[in-house]
Amino acid sequence: MSSAVTRNAAETRASDLHLLRDCLALGHPARRRPPAKVRLEEELGPELARRLLRSLSGRRPGRR
Repeated sequence: MSSAVTRNAAETRASDLHLLRDCLALGHPARRRPPAKVRLEEELGPELARRLLRSLSGRRPGRR
């Protein structure tokens, strides 16, 4: 039973550290990434990024 307790404590510490790392990353404005739209356009090109975003937003063509 002690191995289960030790494993759970270790898993808890790991998840706590992961959460802490994520919170610290949000607190560094200098490390902010470009907006998702900009990153998509860089990877896919502007036309494909626009089509992808339109399909994900649920907008119908011609509607605004």
